[in-house]
Amino acid sequence: MSQVVVSTECPTCSGPLDFSEGTNAIRCPSCGSTLLVTGRKQVLTYWIAPRIKADVAGAAARTGRLRARVASSELFFVPFYRLIGHDFQWQDAPPKPAPERKVPSVLFGGGDATADRPEIDIPLGSILGWGADTLLGTRAGDVVRDMLGEPRTVARPVEPVSLATLSPTKTSAGDSAVQFLDRYVEKSFPAADISGLGVASLGVRTQALRVSLFQREALASLGTIVSIQTDEATALRQGLAARGFEHVVYRQVLGRILSVIYFPFWVIEMTEGTARWLTVVDAVAESIVQPCAPIALRDALVSQPGGDLRTVGLRPLVCPNCGWALPVEADDVIFFCASCTRAWQIHGVDLTEMPYEIAQVGAVGEPDASTVHLPFWRLDPAVAGAESAWVPAFRCRRLKILHDLATRFTAKPPVYQAATGERPSARGCFYDAEDAALLARFAAAGRRRAPEAVKAAADDEPGFTGARLIWIPFKREGQSLIDPYSGLALQEALLD
Repeated sequence: MSQVVVSTECPTCSGPLDFSEGTNAIRCPSCGSTLLVTGRKQVLTYWIAPRIKADVAGAAARTGRLRARVASSELFFVPFYRLIGHDFQWQDAPPKPAPERKVPSVLFGGGDATADRPEIDIPLGSILGWGADTLLGTRAGDVVRDMLGEPRTVARPVEPVSLATLSPTKTSAGDSAVQFLDRYVEKSFPAADISGLGVASLGVRTQALRVSLFQREALASLGTIVSIQTDEATALRQGLAARGFEHVVYRQVLGRILSVIYFPFWVIEMTEGTARWLTVVDAVAESIVQPCAPIALRDALVSQPGGDLRTVGLRPLVCPNCGWALPVEADDVIFFCASCTRAWQIHGVDLTEMPYEIAQVGAVGEPDASTVHLPFWRLDPAVAGAESAWVPAFRCRRLKILHDLATRFTAKPPVYQAATGERPSARGCFYDAEDAALLARFAAAGRRRAPEAVKAAADDEPGFTGARLIWIPFKREGQSLIDPYSGLALQEALLD
């Protein structure tokens, strides 16, 4: 999953500061200041500066139309929503039926080899077990044996092949269970209803470009800012729509980041005789995105009064309780204070204290270097008597491992005692408590197995009233981390 690179300035020294979208903490390379990046879980706004001027865009618009003339040029900044996340899906796609099998025509007697006969496939292993007489005929088999210097044998009758045993096995779609599918979501689409623009998404543009924090004055001085017409809730539904996945019966998307990126386009009015039209030019790549659009498109792009747009904030990364400097962990959502030993979760512009424990498995003692503590969320059920849910909080490149661990730990919750003393070295948390609830619901739906039952889980999702972080000690053996409860091996390299 690609990440957008954000370019801004350090609030302390005004030096250049670059970081990836979704980063929660950074250190200024110029002055060394540690900064908290606020705005997590909010829709933040960025913009991309144009790289070509009006005369260059006009020349591009005249390509292939040398008699046409440029009547006017205007720069528009068009808003696009961009959604990224980790997609977990249950699908009901039935298993594919076995292909029709064919039998070599020699089994059906002589005659023209191209004659229309019923045929089935014979497994390769069975064919290799047949003799030359079967494959080539008795006389041809004798010729082969003469060439190899082997004695001739008395021909044996060929046992008939049962077509019933070779016929395809049909599986009823109703008997199939749901299948797990994971992928990384990355989607962009216009935030305004401008069908005549000719641009359905930003494509790969954002992967190769740097974006800046939105500044209305800076954009207004260069061109016209097109207003956002799609609200955040509608944009999220559109971004999460599982188009192209007709068999999806249930899904959850974790680690969502929904943002707005303003992209520049030159709108060139062209004339040739009495004809008038608009040509839209990509102001970064200098490419034509809409060669002939109606004049009315310009009216649709005219700016309308809009509300305030949120941007990333930067402030000192310190403990809200004691003011001690917090560690810089770019992707972590939890920050530990080494002074007051409190844990803080970032959400929006705030740091909220989170309860946590360090699990001690087995005899109490100092953890050795072969122990790696991995964080899990323990979610308290909203319904009395219901089971608690256990969900990994750490990042893993194979998303299915997160689901498998959530299923195992929830089915058989760990039994442990809280460790005391100095906090050991531990892996950071990538998923927050909200993401944990989504994964817990996904795992609970998958336990129903039958597609219709999984689909019904959307109307019967478990609720949770509280969350606590538990760090579980995993034993390092070679390149694997071993779960102390079930013995499940996890490749440590997948956590980087």
